Amino acid sequence: MNQASLQEVVCFKGKEEICGFIREDVNQLGYLVEHENLPAWKRNGKGPWRALNVDLYDWMIYQRKKYLKETPGNLAAEKRGPLSDS
Repeated sequence: MNQASLQEVVCFKGKEEICGFIREDVNQLGYLVEHENLPAWKRNGKGPWRALNVDLYDWMIYQRKKYLKETPGNLAAEKRGPLSDS
């Protein structure tokens, strides 16, 4: 099941909105897109950055897996999803 089926899809527009969601420095957005495969784009290479919340959620999970060893706690948190009370 993909993340889009679990939550509403929202398109963030601009560095501030995108970086606010992923909790990264706005000055690092271009680097993250180019070197860390952050799924953000500009229309025809111009204008503000755009990104979907579901893509950014998946990117954050990928980053966690990349930099942390998987543990049962990490896997359980991923299965719960981002908005669970448990």
